[in-house]
Amino acid sequence: MENTVINWLLEENNPAVRYRTLCELLDRKSSSEAEAALECLLMSDEVKHALSFFEIGKEYADAHAFSALAECGLTRKNLDIDKYVENYISKYGFSEGCGEGFLLRNLVKLGYYDMPAVRAELEKVLPAQQEDGGYPCVSNNPKIKKPNVPHKSCFQMSTSYLLLFAELKKVGYKCDEENALCEYFLSREVLFRHDDTSRVVKDEMGRTFHPPVTTRIGLHMILHSLSLLGKADDPRCKRALDMLEQRKGGEGKYVIDCSLTKPYIKTEKPGKESKWVTFYALAAKKQEK
Repeated sequence: MENTVINWLLEENNPAVRYRTLCELLDRKSSSEAEAALECLLMSDEVKHALSFFEIGKEYADAHAFSALAECGLTRKNLDIDKYVENYISKYGFSEGCGEGFLLRNLVKLGYYDMPAVRAELEKVLPAQQEDGGYPCVSNNPKIKKPNVPHKSCFQMSTSYLLLFAELKKVGYKCDEENALCEYFLSREVLFRHDDTSRVVKDEMGRTFHPPVTTRIGLHMILHSLSLLGKADDPRCKRALDMLEQRKGGEGKYVIDCSLTKPYIKTEKPGKESKWVTFYALAAKKQEK
């Protein structure tokens, strides 16, 4: 990795990227430098902003808080958030519309993979995998889900489950469905339509959209998850990797294409070089080696 790019990611103006770079790109999680970066992150405005979502008392706000803290690389060991997680599950369960896979991904990333309720939900939803390896749309709209007609998997739902499987792999949770889900993506060269291989399935997922939400997960995060699942060197990833490389700007820094109107974490404006996108792109490449 170019020292210039790494030094840029290690700058103190984005404490979350700095911390995750030390831990995940440079493998220095046990170092005094990473411990100091963690302390700065915990005291940062980014974490204060993430925790402030819990004060709103709405389902969407709690979900944003989980997403923000997970993206920061924090877990329940770093923050006392058990009461918020327990309250959320008790009040709303896991049926957050099409957001269940993404919610579970965030809870696993936050360290709740051994929580009985989370473990039970994983055992319930993972086997719901379709014959094509993906996961079904949860809508009951007859225009989307016609009765008595075989229902294809939903690409955006399957993408959130791809991120979930990558996190489960990191914590050693064995998923029998993993290979079939990877094949679901690899069979379409990651994100291209079967009926028209010149087109991506969903526009935002062919771009460097950040931060992620269940309906919009960027190309850099999809490739990062496939890399974590051991598929980085599969030749069917090449077209998607080439698309990501087209977002590379000066000095090896990657550009963010689009974002939320009000992102739940601090990120750059679309069209600018992005530390978040660059971090995920480099993390994906690291797994190739």
